[in-house]
Amino acid sequence: MSMGHVVDGRGRAATNVAAISPAAQSAGHARRRLRPADRRVELLEAAIRTLRRGEPEANWVAAVTREAGAAKGTFYVYFPSWEHMLAAVRQQLTWSASEPLAGALASPTSADWWAVLEQECCRFVDTALEFRAQHGLIFHSDLPAEIEAALPSGPDLLRAAIERGIEQGAFRPVDGEVAANLLFAAVHAAADAVLDGGDRSRWVGACLELSRAWLGRTPRTAARE
Repeated sequence: MSMGHVVDGRGRAATNVAAISPAAQSAGHARRRLRPADRRVELLEAAIRTLRRGEPEANWVAAVTREAGAAKGTFYVYFPSWEHMLAAVRQQLTWSASEPLAGALASPTSADWWAVLEQECCRFVDTALEFRAQHGLIFHSDLPAEIEAALPSGPDLLRAAIERGIEQGAFRPVDGEVAANLLFAAVHAAADAVLDGGDRSRWVGACLELSRAWLGRTPRTAARE
């Protein structure tokens, strides 16, 4: 999954300013002066790199600021707590995994909604695998209610895609909210199974088969409409 850009606190794309870890640069290199928005992006990307490595850390804030080449106190200027950083990481990974789906929804032209839906399922599972060791920390941590409420809902984009596919005749008419929540639950279960050692092709294939069986326009259905 590409991390060429991240989404800032207002949901806008921001330039990747930390593609190379400052911690990997020479110790004598002066710390760069960055705009506040870019400094926040730098810390967020450092957190994503640190979590991707999968190594347990006794102090995550210290690990992230070390990765970013920033003073520890800098972290709290942009994130009130580690839980706020986890929420930002979860949001970023959700948006990154759903980027093709969001692009299809934003396009004024028709899309291949089967391909879009299947790609979304695959990208969700692959994101879980990419952060295998810290998947539970990122996606299953109990965050304060006010933080949790501000996060994007996984089923929301799926619902929008399903409803658009129904409008354009790709899917049969179903309750979009119910379909999205059940499909999201199935994909999440598949991701957890693969993380536990299950075969990716088997589990992802089963999710896609279920979605096609439920959403597919069979000849009998099409004849009745």
